[in-house]
Formats: sequence, C-alpha cells, structure tokens
Amino acid sequence: MDDARYPTLRAVLASALISTALTLPMSGALAQMSDMKKMPGMNDSKMSDTKKTTTADATGTITALNAANHKITFDHGPIPAIDWPAMKMEFAVVPSVDLAKLKTGDKVKFTLSGSGNTYTVQSISPAP
Repeated sequence: MDDARYPTLRAVLASALISTALTLPMSGALAQMSDMKKMPGMNDSKMSDTKKTTTADATGTITALNAANHKITFDHGPIPAIDWPAMKMEFAVVPSVDLAKLKTGDKVKFTLSGSGNTYTVQSISPAP
C-alpha cells in the first residue's frame, strides 16, 4: 500500500486503535460497577438514594494510599448502616485527615459520610 495514496486510511486505522485502547479499560470498570449492583445490599434503591446523607462506621485494612489525590483504599468488613457487604473499595478522604500518618497494611476504624454510592472518609483511627 502506497502511503501517499492512503493517508486517510492510515488516520482512520490509527484512530480506531486509539479508541479501542481507551475503551477497553472503561468497559471493565463499567462491568464491575454493574456486578456491584447485584451484590447483596447493593440494590438500586440504595445506589440511587442521593437525598439522605448517612454516616456509617466501619473497620478494615488499608490496601492503598493515594496522597496526591487524597484517596484511600480499604478492604473493609460489612457496613450494616448503609447495607454494604464486605468488599475492597477506594474512597475520597476529607482534607482534615492526615494520610501521611497511615500506611498500607494498617488495620483501622473509619467513618464514612454520604449517600447512594458516594461516600467520603471523615475520620480514620487505629483499630483495637
């Protein structure tokens, strides 16, 4: 194939490859979110209830820290106050929580505040 005669074809193929590379990771994330709705306690009414703010206490182990974006990932136990089963999940953390004092592997108690499927960590302390 002579490149001079087919510049548009090359551009279309390059665009298709880039689109595929960007779409595949997102489709996996969407599938995971879809699966989350099928879990016990993760029904649509809980997932879409954005009117009522709820506070919930939980315990778990820190599996990842993202200080740059002020986020933390817990492998947490069930959270009855919001009807969530045990799972591994990333949360945003309020700016007043000092993530520098924490490390992966720490067992902690934490408090969440939010509604629907959007909760923010309000406090973190060592678990007994």
